[in-house]
Amino acid sequence: MNCNVPSCASSSVGAANQFLSLLFNYLTVAQCSLSSPENWPADYGDIALKQGFQEYDFIVVGAGSSGSVVANRLSENPDWKVLLLEAGGDPPIEAAIPVLALSTINSQYDWKFYADMPQTNDKNSVRTEIWPRGKMLGGCSSHNGMFYVRGNEDDYNGWEAIGNPSWGFENVLKYFKKSETNRDPEIADAYDGYYHSTKGLMSVELFRDNSTMNNDFIQIAKEMGFQFVEDINAKDHIGFTFIQGTLKAGIRESTATAFLVPAKNRTNLHIVKYAHVKNLEIDDNGVVSGVKMILRGEEELEAYARKEVILSAGTINSPQILMLSGIGPAAHLEEMGIPVIKDLQVGKNLQDHSCVRILIRVKKSIEVTPTPEINLLKAYFEYLTQHTGYFATIGIPQTAGFINVRDPLSKYPDFQYYHFAFMKGQISEILSLFDRHGYASEMREFLMTQIEESNILVTTMALLTPKSRGEILLRSSEPTEKPKIYPNFLSDNEDVVSFVKSIQFFLKFLDTPTYKSYGAELVVVPIPECDALDFNSDDYWACYCKYMIINGYHPVGTNKMGPNTDPDAVVDPRLKVKGTEGLRVVDASIMPVIPRGNTNAPTIMIGEKASDFIKEDWGYID
Repeated sequence: MNCNVPSCASSSVGAANQFLSLLFNYLTVAQCSLSSPENWPADYGDIALKQGFQEYDFIVVGAGSSGSVVANRLSENPDWKVLLLEAGGDPPIEAAIPVLALSTINSQYDWKFYADMPQTNDKNSVRTEIWPRGKMLGGCSSHNGMFYVRGNEDDYNGWEAIGNPSWGFENVLKYFKKSETNRDPEIADAYDGYYHSTKGLMSVELFRDNSTMNNDFIQIAKEMGFQFVEDINAKDHIGFTFIQGTLKAGIRESTATAFLVPAKNRTNLHIVKYAHVKNLEIDDNGVVSGVKMILRGEEELEAYARKEVILSAGTINSPQILMLSGIGPAAHLEEMGIPVIKDLQVGKNLQDHSCVRILIRVKKSIEVTPTPEINLLKAYFEYLTQHTGYFATIGIPQTAGFINVRDPLSKYPDFQYYHFAFMKGQISEILSLFDRHGYASEMREFLMTQIEESNILVTTMALLTPKSRGEILLRSSEPTEKPKIYPNFLSDNEDVVSFVKSIQFFLKFLDTPTYKSYGAELVVVPIPECDALDFNSDDYWACYCKYMIINGYHPVGTNKMGPNTDPDAVVDPRLKVKGTEGLRVVDASIMPVIPRGNTNAPTIMIGEKASDFIKEDWGYID
């Protein structure tokens, strides 16, 4: 934008300039209100640096999707003192604006984790892929895509069937509803309110913009024989839908805004920002009494809990903290020079909704973003004044398909389809989507050539039922070093077979009348090893997947929940770490099997359910 605006040709007697000044002030206030420092809870860190910490009943590590919930619910008891430790600070303004949802990735608000992804079977050929994890109040709920998807009843009944009592669907539904205020009456009131609530702390609603292309994808799905599902979180799980988001009047609703802001004036809740927890205070008998932390990057402090420490640091950080504290695989801890306190399979069982993308060239105009500068400014003005329009949505990814490519008669999906759209010339936009996955420079050059010549749709296929399992390992015994992430995607050949079927099934969509009206055709990505195979054969697509596989930003499972008879379980069904006292893990890392949908809503549910466990165990009935 050219900021060197010339002076007006005509002078003003005052009124016009006064209105312009008022307009500027109004817009400034409107933007600041999205993430003003006054909105957020105060940082107790200044007091802690001067006076040290008090003794608390509970210490919660991590103010993310579960930790914020736990801190709120435990501090509902005025007789309990709760300390919440967060390694980051307040979210930026961009975190509140839906269209800028992913702009905080690889910034100071992200842990900047990465994984080395082997390309095919050549261990010398790897690419480094970013694994985003939120480092701010709200954690990943402050920088994810905001999709509110729970999975289905079969997921949670499956958790219960493998030895986790009270984790079946009827029980967890209670906790999904406890956190939720659903603002779309046609969804909230359906089935007599069985699936949803309008009384929780977290706002859920449809995105406030629905382009023609979103409706076209629904029409394409119908032409393929799929139904439109109004609510993917209700009884129907196969079909195409408009996904609801964790939103409130067009603004992101994170667990920080939903659970911490309402509790910020409670005197029994202390929230400390920029507190990087190093390890746990734990004796040789496994009794946990507190945590050690680095505050604001330099001061080392300790804090103590009379009752429990609750790890809610996430699928990557929670196992790292446990292993640094001597809880983990004995051989690995010994290799790192860490005394073993409890030999548990910490860091194992890593799962994600791995994805493969294909490119579709389209001739029809796909105006998915205002391109002339003035239109973009008008769109931002609309958002600041009304919280609607382009900035209030994440675009066409909100239209998603849930299908089963291996069993067309199944009630439950094994893949989730969604799309990104780029207009001809949107080079930086399409590169920003692919660059975080660390593809070779040849891929970047190919993408640039394609987007310079055509409009491009990027179709993403997320595997909802992965069989492959990865792991998290320490890089060293130094707490500030990033752990090693080994996703092991496609290590189980069943996943390869599933992806091949998924791609071949999706290509049938291109023959539908609506897709044909777009002039759509597959873009063949040049990969020498794959090009030597018969195009569109199973072998060709299997090869393609090995080169193109990426993470789905849904890591779970590294502190598996399970009964005592499960040698791989780290926590019991009440989320207590086995062989310890005074320690629980409450986050996505406890999931034994990943749900068939986005993982933020299930992680919030885990926080709600665990809070009741803790209250019950300590005799508090609210």
